Amino acid sequence: MELSLTQEQQEVLNTFQDTLVIAGPGTGKTYTLVAKVKHLIEKDYVSPEKILVLTYSLKTSKELKQRLIKHGLKHVKVDTFHGYAYDLWCQHHQKPPKLITEQEKKEILKKLFGKTKNPLKLPNHKLSFFEYLKKNQLLDFELLLYEALSLSNINFAGYHVIIDEFQDLSEDILKFLTLFNDATFTLFGDPNQSIYGFRGANLKNLKAFWENFRPNLKILALSQSFRCPEEILKHAENFKSSPWAKITYTSVKKGGKVEGMFFEKTFQEKEVLTDLVKKLLGGLQLEQQTQEGLPPKEIFVLARLKEVFQPLKETFIKAGIPVNLVEEEAKTAYETLQEFISEVQTSAFSVEDLIKKAHPKIKTYSENLWELSDQNKERFLGYLLSTHYSDLIEIDQEGVNFLSIHASKGLEAEVVILVGVEQGLIPLTLFQDTDEEEEKRLIYVAITRTKREFYFSAVKERKVYQFCLNSGLSPLFKGMPLKTFKPKPPKPKQSSLFSL
Repeated sequence: MELSLTQEQQEVLNTFQDTLVIAGPGTGKTYTLVAKVKHLIEKDYVSPEKILVLTYSLKTSKELKQRLIKHGLKHVKVDTFHGYAYDLWCQHHQKPPKLITEQEKKEILKKLFGKTKNPLKLPNHKLSFFEYLKKNQLLDFELLLYEALSLSNINFAGYHVIIDEFQDLSEDILKFLTLFNDATFTLFGDPNQSIYGFRGANLKNLKAFWENFRPNLKILALSQSFRCPEEILKHAENFKSSPWAKITYTSVKKGGKVEGMFFEKTFQEKEVLTDLVKKLLGGLQLEQQTQEGLPPKEIFVLARLKEVFQPLKETFIKAGIPVNLVEEEAKTAYETLQEFISEVQTSAFSVEDLIKKAHPKIKTYSENLWELSDQNKERFLGYLLSTHYSDLIEIDQEGVNFLSIHASKGLEAEVVILVGVEQGLIPLTLFQDTDEEEEKRLIYVAITRTKREFYFSAVKERKVYQFCLNSGLSPLFKGMPLKTFKPKPPKPKQSSLFSL
């Protein structure tokens, strides 16, 4: 199957050296990545066995593998960083590592550090945790990355390593990548979508690492968006924050809509947004519906904190608007998956039989992992243990999708509504350790999920948890199109017959 490419995409294919590709939202990043793999094999004569495609998440790994198979590239290795470290460990030791489950990890951390919150953020605690695991001949996926570094007789000369979403790489993964010193790298990603500081991603450290590790790294860009219309990209410019040179994006789509709404009271916000979504759906009653109505799943309702959109969700349900609580569904599926892991570890039944009997919430996911693991039970277990609940996020159910901004990354919809753009929420200053640059990038991620329209809303006063926010609209949204809704005047009291 021949792939049609833009001039920028073609340049990525023609570049045979260490390259970093800054790919804006909807610019065909995955499409170009697949084309790059195809070009390496067919034009640069790189053996498929010497191409590695590495990603952070299992979900992305699975999607890339399916795309490559579609283009006849089934022999190319696609894996997560942790999954590949697992393979290297198995090859060296001729047996699978003894990996701990998430529950076992929680129990060990409690035993070592008591009620200390996020103990592994402290370097000395992490070291103590690793020492405990080694002493007991156990591993978790983070330690597995470090253990892979100590393996001898590994040579990646002649290999081409392609990395997806380079902006999400943590310090641990960057150290792991030094193992591939003799390989050639092509990195794809968008630094303006770096929103995982809590996982250890740091853009300044990331840039410094690649400048030191690969001093001759060539920087290319994909700047033409096929998703976001011009008006969306224009406003998204305000929220870019990256140590790399700023790239201005263009679009193949004219128009687009950005509209803000400011309310005195939260009940007004609920009323207006409910009416807006009804209109977008083309009406809820059969006689009200129009042909222009969107499927509910093509509408995202986003918030910085999920607590913010809970009242709106309840209002939608009362109004008969179908909703999909994406992250709650994913977490329920994740809990079901933990039970399935226990079954796989202890049952005498074959993996195939267990998958056939698996709960519908995890059946398809388990089938995909079984294929990804080449039907190897130990490797399959490794994938199951490395699953994050975000790998189980699905937006194809018929309902308006409610998500946190973090969970929306990598997804897209016709219309996006961002709720709660008050000062204190965006940027989030209710808690400690706020990274204001990352907060800006979160807005950038939110606005660039849309293929058509972006709405945002704020109220004069909002209660979130124990906080009362009354400072109004976030300064980050000043200057954007905004409509202010005044309180409706009270209805005049009807005169009593006896007062006539």
